[in-house]
Amino acid sequence: MENLVDESRVIKTLERLPKEIQSGYFVWRDVVSAKGFNGLRSIRGFRFEKLKGDRIGQYSCRLNRNYRVIFQQGYDKIIVIVLEVNKHEY
Repeated sequence: MENLVDESRVIKTLERLPKEIQSGYFVWRDVVSAKGFNGLRSIRGFRFEKLKGDRIGQYSCRLNRNYRVIFQQGYDKIIVIVLEVNKHEY
């Protein structure tokens, strides 16, 4: 079981996003809390991926085609820190 910590800006961002994105985020949180990274990998729709470049050490999952959640694993390997929920640039 993983513990989740949202950066303060994540909560503010979520409040401005469409309800479907908010719902997707809370489903994502439930999966991470219950099953950790393996749970995310098992749900293909999240498209769990390790990021590169400026975001080395961070991961992302899709909430829908346009939005993703970006997060990293904490130092003690139990905490998942949600850095942002943003609109994915294509």
